[in-house]
Amino acid sequence: MDQRVVRGEQSKAALKAAFLELFQAKEPEAITVVALCGKAGVHRSTFYAHYEYMDQLIQEVLLESVAEVCQGYALQWDLPLEDGGVKRSLIDSYLHKFLSNPTLRRFCTCRNSGRYRNLIIRAQVEVSLDPAKDPVRYYAAYYHNAGVLNCVLEWLNKGMPVSGEDITEIIHESSKVMYRPWVRGRESSL
Repeated sequence: MDQRVVRGEQSKAALKAAFLELFQAKEPEAITVVALCGKAGVHRSTFYAHYEYMDQLIQEVLLESVAEVCQGYALQWDLPLEDGGVKRSLIDSYLHKFLSNPTLRRFCTCRNSGRYRNLIIRAQVEVSLDPAKDPVRYYAAYYHNAGVLNCVLEWLNKGMPVSGEDITEIIHESSKVMYRPWVRGRESSL
């Protein structure tokens, strides 16, 4: 492999690692390119060789975290159903993975978390659905995931005042409404 490519990948990885380290103590908007490059041990020109501005790096880190959480789950529209909604065990598993991801948890609880919600929602849906191929399902999934994520964020930011089982049940019930048209379609084709 070309040495320049290897060095480029290493410097990009160093920038991401430095961002994650700084992000533990600072809000994303407070992290400067100068501080980031100093922490990563690279020159500012190296940052600008990879990114035009800090938000590009933040989006990339966020999208990688969402992909990590979503990895291993069935496709959005082929999820195993239970009582007409997403299986509770799948919801529990996903919530556990989501809440145990330190980067996502930090994005969800930072002062300006609303700024990142749409990125998280879009990334979750686009893992399995292409908006160009099936726009109706894409927007239905987007709407559902927006509600689920807002519920989880509110629950998390309020100190998780109700049990995880209650949150799972709320998500399960809302998934019944979202999946109703497609469940009916499956049943009529059987």
